[in-house]
Amino acid sequence: MLQKARAEFFLSGRSIADWARAHQFRQDLVYAVLSGRSKASRGESHRIAIELGLKTPSAINSSYSMEENT
Repeated sequence: MLQKARAEFFLSGRSIADWARAHQFRQDLVYAVLSGRSKASRGESHRIAIELGLKTPSAINSSYSMEENT
């Protein structure tokens, strides 16, 4: 999945830094998610993974529902 996301950047000719700026994400976090250094389990890295298509939006909905139940 990570390789596919990186390949899409390469094939589109768009830099990761440009994508990060356009989506108002920190560049270092985008690189960390794409390299696998970040598990993207919560916070901004989690939102980055969703925007990149690495995680489904339903994953974020279930985390919100867990918080509401506590």
